[in-house]
Amino acid sequence: MSIIRNFGRTLLLFGAVSLSCTAAAWSHAEVFSEYSVAQAKQQAQKDGKFLIIDFTASWCPPCQKMESTTWVDQAVKSWIKENAIAVQVDVDKEEKIAGAFHVTGMPTIVLFTPQTGDKEFGRQDGYLSASEMMQWLEGAKSGKTAAQLEKEMESGGGADVWSHYANASQLEQAGKNAESFEEYVWLWNNIKSEADGLKELRIGVVPAELRRLSKLVPNAKPKLTEMRDAAEKNNNRHDWILLNGILDDNPRTLAWFDKAKLDATQRDTIKKNTLLLEPALFSASRWTDAAKYLYPDPLAKLSEIYKAAQDMKKPRPDTEFAKDFDPFPSMVMLLYGAYIGANMETEAQKIADECLRLDNSDGMREALANMAKGMRQARAAATTPQPKAATK
Repeated sequence: MSIIRNFGRTLLLFGAVSLSCTAAAWSHAEVFSEYSVAQAKQQAQKDGKFLIIDFTASWCPPCQKMESTTWVDQAVKSWIKENAIAVQVDVDKEEKIAGAFHVTGMPTIVLFTPQTGDKEFGRQDGYLSASEMMQWLEGAKSGKTAAQLEKEMESGGGADVWSHYANASQLEQAGKNAESFEEYVWLWNNIKSEADGLKELRIGVVPAELRRLSKLVPNAKPKLTEMRDAAEKNNNRHDWILLNGILDDNPRTLAWFDKAKLDATQRDTIKKNTLLLEPALFSASRWTDAAKYLYPDPLAKLSEIYKAAQDMKKPRPDTEFAKDFDPFPSMVMLLYGAYIGANMETEAQKIADECLRLDNSDGMREALANMAKGMRQARAAATTPQPKAATK
């Protein structure tokens, strides 16, 4: 399935380093039963009720949004209690079921009615507000066809972020790449990076989709280039770096970095954009630069990361984490890896010792060992002269 996964600390968009971390678990709304899909379908048919299947994932922002809004709405809860059986399917745990239903994006809500039986009545791809959910369910109950409901719901419109994101996903699934690209551009221009709950959408999902669609839509790259140039003109280095990544133009970012690192007035800009510069430097094996300019005080940076990891584990209104969720090992690995790659082994050992003081777990020990081994191999490969091509 072509699904955009975990919008974590390391931007997969640049493909620099892949680190594993424990997936977050999200709150299971009380409207959902513990039946399997097969059991739920059988029970719904037996009771003459509707069947609602919500395909979801812990890393999906609109899914989390629905958990904290739609699925806890009193009207939705009451309707489901009276008329339906609802189940959730975690697409990461139940890939076969998701594949059988041809689910390619989250959330996807599939509806069966007492009249349709085993035949799917219809589905909604993307975020649905409580009012939209009620419009859909009540319409199905009243006897309207799926086509009639789709037309009614589309005419309702809506300019909020989640409706645009849902529309972008639906257009993508329909193969309407140019229209989907325009929706993602709208999201890029209208999501504020600092907005609560939307930051990861702005720096993770939207850039990844723009990058993918730029290879499929003829006029996409000129548009993205125009956006990149406008960001530079407005001295918006954050968006400029992101757009360079979208355009596969990290050398442009590195050329700027090579000048900025020598300019004391640019140190704050480098610090603010550490997250975006990490992948660009690592992908070019610029570990010494990463160590020297991104983490000049590694133990202070380590303390900062640790505090951020602890904050991530605190309960939030839109999601909750599994009891064993510990983001710290994965979050600190680029810092540690930079010093190994730069062959600054003494400093790297101090970082490792402090990591273990803060988190003396098997997971941390394993992460440190794997990173050290991988970075030493990468360092050796980068310094080994390549054989010259044979000449005729």
